[in-house]
Amino acid sequence: MPARDHSARRTAFPRAGLLPAAVALGLAAAPAMAWHLGTAGGRPHLPRPAHGARIVVGPIGVPRGQELTACTYLKLPSRRDLDVHRVTIAVSGGTHHVHLYRPQDPGFTRADGEETCNFALDFSQWQLILASQNLLLDWTLPAGVAFHFHGREQLAAQTHFVDNGLLKTPTGRGWAVFDLWAMPHRKVRAYAGAIFGQDRDVLVPPHATSTATTRCLFPKPVTLLAVTGHYHYRGVEFTAATWDGRGGTPIYHQQGYLDPAFVRFGGPGAPPAPVVRGLEWTCTYVNHDDVTYRFGPFTAENEHCNLFAFYYPTASPDEDITCVQQDGIVTATVAGH
Repeated sequence: MPARDHSARRTAFPRAGLLPAAVALGLAAAPAMAWHLGTAGGRPHLPRPAHGARIVVGPIGVPRGQELTACTYLKLPSRRDLDVHRVTIAVSGGTHHVHLYRPQDPGFTRADGEETCNFALDFSQWQLILASQNLLLDWTLPAGVAFHFHGREQLAAQTHFVDNGLLKTPTGRGWAVFDLWAMPHRKVRAYAGAIFGQDRDVLVPPHATSTATTRCLFPKPVTLLAVTGHYHYRGVEFTAATWDGRGGTPIYHQQGYLDPAFVRFGGPGAPPAPVVRGLEWTCTYVNHDDVTYRFGPFTAENEHCNLFAFYYPTASPDEDITCVQQDGIVTATVAGH
């Protein structure tokens, strides 16, 4: 069910200095857990879930001084359906993002394997489930809330590894480990879904500080579980707020590029989960170069202003929301089966 909005804005003004290190509103610290990378540049080692599944992606070859986004196609390594109440994602290498998707068509399948896929997956074909931009994400959802996985279902892990600019993969090998911790089905009271917000109108002019804002009203109100912001090397500040068509309340503030905050709501040690009709997010860029940067997949050559969020309840165990701005028009869509 799509919804359209025309209320995005962007501005540019004379160049300013870089902003200080990252801060976040409502950031809850991840629970301490034992993990290490083993040998330098090797696969991360984590406590394996007693009930659930582990997905290992890698090694992904990263050319020296370059970057690579790979899609690894695989089946969920569990024959049983899983209701996942805790997610652990660990990465080795210069990670720009790691995502986990399922097909929009539950009957779709393809052979296991890996291919280069520099652009975001087609939202009409693939549904985002999980996203992380940190070396370690350990996230426990509120009591009774879970992500649903189908036994042996088709999945795609998209991993972006970088060896230039602010990110380095000195060994030339990237790894990602997704641990899915399952809970008993009888304890589930609501399923969780993902929100992928993408501004395809990003334009970062030379020798200036500029901003880009997207305002998205969802087809239905949702309760937020988490939010994180995403941009490339010119990005210096990311803010997000609730949005009801007239105004909202700030919920996220990230300064700097590295280690973007993953703000959670409603879980252990986290602030209460807000019910929202939509979200607004703004990226601020500082461009010292002679070129204009536009929307695209490469950290060194393009820019992004993406928002990843997670919510509940969903109308079906498999549901996501996409919110895409293109040519000044914002289109929000709920998909599920």
